[in-house]
Amino acid sequence: MGRGGALFWAAGGVIEICLIGILALGDLRGQVPIFLALFGTATAVYLMVVWRSETASLRTVVLFGLLFRATLLPSLPTLSDDLYRYVWDGRVQTAGINPYRYAPASEALAYLRDDEIYPRINHPEVSTIYPPLAEALFLGCYALHPGVWTVKIALVGIDLLAAWFLLGLIRVYDQHPGQLLIYLWNPLLVVEVAGNGHMDIMGVATVVMALLYLQIGGYGRAAGALALSFLSKFFAICLIPVFWRWMCARRGNAGGWRVRLQAMVRPGKAWPVLVFPAVVLLGYLPYAGAGAGLFKGLLTYAEHWEFNAPVFGLLKAVLGSGVAARIAVGVLFGSAVLALTLGWMPPIQAAYLLTGLFLWLTPTLHPWYCVWMLPFLVFYRSPAWLTFTGLVVLSYHVLIRYQAEGVWEEAAWVKGVEYGGFVAVWVGTRIWRRIRVRTRPLCGGAWTKKS
Repeated sequence: MGRGGALFWAAGGVIEICLIGILALGDLRGQVPIFLALFGTATAVYLMVVWRSETASLRTVVLFGLLFRATLLPSLPTLSDDLYRYVWDGRVQTAGINPYRYAPASEALAYLRDDEIYPRINHPEVSTIYPPLAEALFLGCYALHPGVWTVKIALVGIDLLAAWFLLGLIRVYDQHPGQLLIYLWNPLLVVEVAGNGHMDIMGVATVVMALLYLQIGGYGRAAGALALSFLSKFFAICLIPVFWRWMCARRGNAGGWRVRLQAMVRPGKAWPVLVFPAVVLLGYLPYAGAGAGLFKGLLTYAEHWEFNAPVFGLLKAVLGSGVAARIAVGVLFGSAVLALTLGWMPPIQAAYLLTGLFLWLTPTLHPWYCVWMLPFLVFYRSPAWLTFTGLVVLSYHVLIRYQAEGVWEEAAWVKGVEYGGFVAVWVGTRIWRRIRVRTRPLCGGAWTKKS
């Protein structure tokens, strides 16, 4: 084994030790400081090897990626209780009831309650917010075997499927396969999927699938995969205009935005995008009996949920209204979608920028939302975003007081470290790059500014 191989084995070993430590803690809600220390150590080691990933052996990357997931798979989801809602929705459907029709607290579902799953459901008065493909997964897992473990195993399988499609995309772009390390070894991804069992990975996997099909010219399949992502988690709908433009005017900047816009409405070129609404309608069809209840929980979430969101918080303070702040965020994000649609940027780059902008603007940013950024970091390796995937777990600090006193109150310093750290790394990276551009090596290894 060469020195490079030894580095990755040593790094993988340290990360594994940290994950074993996290597993040994048991209920993480009462051990948040220790969890953050272990997670921070794992992230620091991960960041050190990210910059050498193009020299990593794919076999080593995959081996440790599997080991990391196997380590946390037996753990209970104590940092988040979303997984119990997944199991509940599966139980409701197994009983032949539309999950969008009743909230868990409804008396119509009282006979389905138990002492293990129901007491752990958060906000039982709110109807489910999850789209149909996610609900289908919950149903399938519960029918196979009721409990959290079946769902977690399924989600880890989807996580690995995402890695497989991502490897295909890496090869299409003629990149080194070792860069898959950036995805497979990310501690946030391992903790939030194998540990906490968050189904965002389903939307991520299908977006990667859509990007792969788009790049190889399978436009209808790309639109279908993007629809599956929307049916898993709604974010993917913002990518449709960019995909649409690329399908119809792949030549990029030739002819300007007017030519691209004209191409988007030509039936001969635009037909693949129609696959998206067709698949979405088919996905909702089995649940259509719920009527307006299909989106009742989602609307409640969109209207009331706020967490770990400094930009939204600032807009709310300036505008004096949460509604006005949400409108402002929507206008800003919509404007970005429009600009990228009319522009020349390739879809993967546009999707990377839109994902980052969404994470900054959203009124609610839980740590697991950031797994959406990871596939793009394989190609863009932004130091700021890579660092942020480690810093964002500081938002779990809110659980310390909540566990002790039942008070859910965010600490201002947490956002300062998270987002301030992002900005500091982002600015520092740009300054460093400018310095490197303006300098050149001389004999003896000395550096000086260009004249």
